[in-house]
Amino acid sequence: MLPRLVFIILIIAGAIHGATKQKSDLSCMFLGYPDLEYDGFDRTETLTEKNFNKTVFADDTKSVVFFNDIEEDDNEFDQFECFLQLSAQIMTKRGYNFYTVNTTRETKLRKQEEVEKGEDTIHVYKDGYKIEYNGVRDPETFVSWLMDIPDDPVTIINDNHDLEEFENLEDEVVRVVGYFEPGSAALREFEEAAEDFMGEIEFFAVVTSKWARKLGLKRIAEVQMYRPFEDEPLYAPQTVDTEDEFEDWVEKNKEPVMQKLTLQNYFNVWKDPEEDEKLVLVFCDEETREGRAMFKLLKKLAEENREHAGTLEIVLADPDEFPLMVDVWEEMFGIDIEEGPQIGLVDVSEKEGIWFDMSQLNLDDPKKHQDSNLEALQTWIDQIMDGSITLDDDDDDNDDDDDDEPPPPPPPSKKKSKKEL
Repeated sequence: MLPRLVFIILIIAGAIHGATKQKSDLSCMFLGYPDLEYDGFDRTETLTEKNFNKTVFADDTKSVVFFNDIEEDDNEFDQFECFLQLSAQIMTKRGYNFYTVNTTRETKLRKQEEVEKGEDTIHVYKDGYKIEYNGVRDPETFVSWLMDIPDDPVTIINDNHDLEEFENLEDEVVRVVGYFEPGSAALREFEEAAEDFMGEIEFFAVVTSKWARKLGLKRIAEVQMYRPFEDEPLYAPQTVDTEDEFEDWVEKNKEPVMQKLTLQNYFNVWKDPEEDEKLVLVFCDEETREGRAMFKLLKKLAEENREHAGTLEIVLADPDEFPLMVDVWEEMFGIDIEEGPQIGLVDVSEKEGIWFDMSQLNLDDPKKHQDSNLEALQTWIDQIMDGSITLDDDDDDNDDDDDDEPPPPPPPSKKKSKKEL
């Protein structure tokens, strides 16, 4: 495993100058990339309600907009500026324009763009699409994500390379694929619906019988959804054929039972669930023998609990992907992650959890004990879903450390580690 060398070093010595002037008082560099450092020029502009629409929705523009309420005297301002300016330094050369919106001052604009009060978020506006970034605030992760944004909301599969792209996303993201006649109205409606899910869900389509057969699509207008860690796809009703109907169906069914926590989806996953949802957090190192055994159990558990999609959310966190967060998580939840796999019902904002007794599982001989291991986990999940196991009993406990969000993770390493509804 490669060490995580990428850190941002910030040196702030004074106020920040105008939009196109050199900012000699701000110094940013990468530890691990000695030749990469901030060149001192401000490449950002401030947007207001008056100029927002005509700027970001202009033809042939690619805009990155940082919505935030950070002021110059805030502690996090230094880190925010380096993240913003280093990202802009790299991506303005590739046609992107960078802007900021102060959500405290621009209340109407914040509501227009559906940004919650006090929320710091990043929207990308490209070719009429709005894409929200939910990853960690690290230039390397963000720039890599930005470069990978597809030009079109739907990838048409017509060769082996496209097919491999579809298959390589298994267990990584929610995928939707449909079979349409080329140039048909139904395909256009499908593409219009896909625009609203860019950056969140991957959409694919086939327009020939050859590639439809390879994907198991048997009829024109058939649409399937593949959720991570589920063997069988979901099938859209045959009546779904308009943009609104596609959107409603995807929105209703897009929540997987289990998904991985990654640098790219961190702030979309590491948060409290909706009122009727249960969040189960699993720490599992897939490179260890116990971790591999636990991972196989979890895949079976996710498949067995498909009916709880939308009400049960299992988040799989590999400690190898977040080594600098291990101590934080261990202190937060009072567990020993390095000892082996851990699984618990958690409340992220309250930083508390009820943890499964791992001594009930035999991970040393997982084949022999697979059925009993799965039964023990399923019984525990059933107790969570019927309310026998709940965090509500601890609601009256006061905690002085009740931050709305846990601390964000550090920057990444170089490791690359038929049911019809």
